[in-house]
Amino acid sequence: MTVPSTPGMSWGPVSSLGGQLTGKPAVAPASDGRLEVFIRERGDDVLLTAHQQTWGGWSEWEKLGDSTLSGDPLVLRTAARRIGVFFKNGQGNLEHPWQTVINGGYGPGVALADSIGGDPVPGLNADGRPEAFFRGTDNALWHVWETTKSGYGNWTGPARLGGALSGDPAVATDARGRLQVFFRGTDGHLWVVRQQDANGTFASPQNIARDIGGDPVVGINADGRLEVFFRGTDNALWHLPQTDDYNGWATLTSLGGTLTGNPAVARAADARLAVFHWGGGHLWVNEQTVVNGADWSAHEQIAQNIGGEPVVEADSHGRLEVFFHGSDHAVWHIAQMFGQPAAGYAVSS
Repeated sequence: MTVPSTPGMSWGPVSSLGGQLTGKPAVAPASDGRLEVFIRERGDDVLLTAHQQTWGGWSEWEKLGDSTLSGDPLVLRTAARRIGVFFKNGQGNLEHPWQTVINGGYGPGVALADSIGGDPVPGLNADGRPEAFFRGTDNALWHVWETTKSGYGNWTGPARLGGALSGDPAVATDARGRLQVFFRGTDGHLWVVRQQDANGTFASPQNIARDIGGDPVVGINADGRLEVFFRGTDNALWHLPQTDDYNGWATLTSLGGTLTGNPAVARAADARLAVFHWGGGHLWVNEQTVVNGADWSAHEQIAQNIGGEPVVEADSHGRLEVFFHGSDHAVWHIAQMFGQPAAGYAVSS
């Protein structure tokens, strides 16, 4: 793994966290500022986790429970300040372990739904209650939800929200507190299902863009507007920003590039959105040129010879940290430098 030299930027080498993974990792911040990383291990499909010490290195990988996985894990820090993990287990059911104490270890978890079709994706209601959304075996969008924000596993559902998904959804809470769920339909178009009011019921699916090529991801601008990103049918990166009234959508626009898989998006400490993708075997990033702006930088290569889609999370100091499947099947990692624009990255040891 190498990082190219870019004029005007200082780059360190990427670092390996070890492990042997299938698919892509999942990352969430613990309440004490550490990032926790979860993977589906190659071979025996065991879910593992590593912990970053604040301003330190990474622990050894450790087993999380006895369950096997048949999909990628997804994670979320809840309003109860504990990390919850969601995955499709070896029996095809939705399983959910969570931290039994804040910043502590994980319990055995509970089964929230039987026989799901895709990876479950969690989101947070305005009142702090988590929900998890997934493609059912009928290809429709389904969800389960916690009845309180206590974090003690009081879940209900599943309930069907309709639509016809060809992949996994993406979830975000908009500026009005409504959950919005985006997915690529079996018709190849981009659809959204959103709550009619904060913490409320969901409206019918709405088609908002035609002919997309991959699963969407969604970022939240500093002014609260959602922005959806996806691989187009031309393999370029496309984006669709929400309008100022938070109900409509602005012009669908190509940002160029050539994507191999689905992108990842996060908001940097300076409040600009940054989008990462895997293309040509390498890791690329481009960012908003101004906060909440419509103009974007050119794609910049920040790591070479990677083996899978990236995920990104901000650490307790606001640095973006990117994790990805290496060409050696290990988990690799690169972090943003302090005192640099969103495009400047260096490695946490």
